[in-house]
Amino acid sequence: MAFGIVFLCFSMWLLLASAARVGKPSAYDVLKSYNLPIGVLPQNVSGYDLDPNSGKFSVYISDDCDFKVDRYEIQYSPTIKGVIHQNQIEELDGVQVKITLFWIDIKKVSRNNDQLEFQLGDLVTKDFPIGDFNQSPQCN
Repeated sequence: MAFGIVFLCFSMWLLLASAARVGKPSAYDVLKSYNLPIGVLPQNVSGYDLDPNSGKFSVYISDDCDFKVDRYEIQYSPTIKGVIHQNQIEELDGVQVKITLFWIDIKKVSRNNDQLEFQLGDLVTKDFPIGDFNQSPQCN
């Protein structure tokens, strides 16, 4: 009888522990499910919220984050917001790129086959090979 109770308790503990591990997918898994590379987010994502119906999301990182890609300096705010759809993120807020002496908001990221197009401000776009975003950048 005592062995049965111990076995039952142990089985319940294993079941609860495995259910806790399943949880929701990571922010990087969500990007992949929308056919976007994980490298559009830095390594230190601590959580996110996503409304799957509207695509509205918020991604949280532990602190301000900046890093360099080629000759561009990129900066993420602690909260990044936008609307995600298949192959694109629009209405992006919380990501900027420094060009010369000015910080310009990145408003949209779109995947077009093996290219990623970034809309900078309201008028300028810049394309990069998708392979440049296979890994998440490390913040300085």
